[in-house]
Amino acid sequence: MVSRAEGLSRADRDDFANIGLDQREILRDALRWDREADAYGSGLLETLPRGLVAPRCFAIDNREASAWLWLEDITEGMLAWDVKRYALAARHLGRFNGEYLTGRPIPEFPWLSRAWLQNWVRYFTTSSGPLLADDRVWARPPTADLFPETLRADLRRLLAESDRWWRALDRLPLVFSHLDAFRANLLSRAGPHGVETVAVDWAVAGIAPLGAEVAQLVIASLFYHGDPADPTELASQCLDGYGQGLSDAGYRVSESDLQRAYVINAVARWGLIIGPLGRVGDPASEEAMSRTFRFPFSRIIGMIAAKTRYLCAISRGVALD
Repeated sequence: MVSRAEGLSRADRDDFANIGLDQREILRDALRWDREADAYGSGLLETLPRGLVAPRCFAIDNREASAWLWLEDITEGMLAWDVKRYALAARHLGRFNGEYLTGRPIPEFPWLSRAWLQNWVRYFTTSSGPLLADDRVWARPPTADLFPETLRADLRRLLAESDRWWRALDRLPLVFSHLDAFRANLLSRAGPHGVETVAVDWAVAGIAPLGAEVAQLVIASLFYHGDPADPTELASQCLDGYGQGLSDAGYRVSESDLQRAYVINAVARWGLIIGPLGRVGDPASEEAMSRTFRFPFSRIIGMIAAKTRYLCAISRGVALD
């Protein structure tokens, strides 16, 4: 398998050109195109714990403005994952994160992402305030049908509390993380010592709060990838698996503290990602987004509504201070 990265392949070039210089530099670092090549070149991906692997890298060709990786070709062993398979992936990710809470030093390479969650979310939520304030957005079908006024009020609450969510996130322990470990970037295969989770696309790997991996595994797999699992059941099983993985690595955390870390990561990362609502009623924008996500636009809006209901529900009563 050959992987190529160059330029702003992960960013929308038009939006990137229209933001300020300071924010542009922050986003350029968050989405740097050469990070995955550096991750493979560092050797870190050759020392992952039992159960979690990255494709073997046979060659790295760094050029002036691109990087080519010659990677092991991985065949997916399970086309559809059930909840137990997700929980096993969560356990593998827990072992990975747990090593950095039990004595293994967090790497200090300059290419590692830092404050990636904060920078990514702040960029993709710049329109959230104006969208929440614009009554026209919430009167358009299907938004009006999927987002009752109580749900819009919940989103306004999250927006008003956003600084508190970020402070709570900043107080969580830090670990080395993949940061985008959801179903599209995880494959299952039989290994010499049991079932392995193969993690691909290490382009945003870096230092992140405890729980970021399991939050992304659940939220993005359900509401971005579109897997048809019950979020409450999937989160419960994945948190159990993640906690077992942390324990495998020698790190003990209470069930309540782990649940809190999950909620903080999930809400901070995904709670206010509602940008597609601004495209409702614009056929060209709807079609462009459908091509990008490979879903009908109506399904995209439906997944955002389901995500919002779930995240607003679990956000209530969480101790942030």
